[in-house]
Amino acid sequence: MKPVRIFRHEDWILPGRLTDYLDAQSVPWEVVCLDRGEPVPQQIDDVAGLAFLGGTMSVNDALPWLIDEMTLIRKAAAEDVPMLGHCLGSQLIAKALGGSVAPMPNKEIGWWQLTKCDNPATREWLPNVPDPVEVLVWHHEAFTLPPGASPLCSSQHCAEQAYARGNTVATVAHPEVTPELLESWLDLYGYDIEPTAPSVQSIEQIRDRLPERCKIMHEAFTDRLYDMWLARMTAYAQRRETSAA
Repeated sequence: MKPVRIFRHEDWILPGRLTDYLDAQSVPWEVVCLDRGEPVPQQIDDVAGLAFLGGTMSVNDALPWLIDEMTLIRKAAAEDVPMLGHCLGSQLIAKALGGSVAPMPNKEIGWWQLTKCDNPATREWLPNVPDPVEVLVWHHEAFTLPPGASPLCSSQHCAEQAYARGNTVATVAHPEVTPELLESWLDLYGYDIEPTAPSVQSIEQIRDRLPERCKIMHEAFTDRLYDMWLARMTAYAQRRETSAA
């Protein structure tokens, strides 16, 4: 299989569980470090899929590489290249494909229960995920669904938590986070946590049972979502090989 191309927006917001999972499945991957000024490759014939990580910027900021990423997303979507988005990545895909992204009345930060939607897309993408399921969330803005996308789950503080469109799946949550990664976020960006609203947990609440919660999230949600995405990448690669023969 060709590699998964992962787009990193800040050097401390790393792939976490995503690359651990790809390694375990013997799927090659590479990282484009936009934080280092690396350009956004516009090729789509040299990858098995594209993954877009989080970041503290807004997709509405006037940053040239955001425009380049959205150009790539539209090109990939036209060919149904499998794409994955986490947090900022989910917002990038949503905006690129016709949705919108805007600030929420209050941030949503902490371990929150996601409730699955009752529709065919959810049954296809999350068949073995418990309902509800606890996931780590950390975002200031919310997306609206792009045309053709189906909602997958919601939380009490944000109705649109995840969506699927063709071979693309995205969530504003951080199912990729590991204990070590989240601890680094709390050290570097903990000042963002101001529990002045019911949707924002304290650092102490977020750290509570951290290794256990990450393990449960990975087993119940993350890896099961990645399983379905990998199946899409495998099928996409097979179709491409067949058409090239």
